[in-house]
Amino acid sequence: MLALIASGKSNQEVAEILYITPGTVRVHAHAILQKLEVHDRTQAAIVHLQKRLINRDS
Repeated sequence: MLALIASGKSNQEVAEILYITPGTVRVHAHAILQKLEVHDRTQAAIVHLQKRLINRDS
């Protein structure tokens, strides 16, 4: 899910790709932000890229 968020997908787009509801995306995105101790999606993507947790070719 974070890879999709980091690629700029909206909650609706992520939901459609993963076959889940936009509300579920919001819940998971919020949990990701809390676990990474960041305030927004951009910061989460940067942290993950720095830690090499996202395939940079995606």
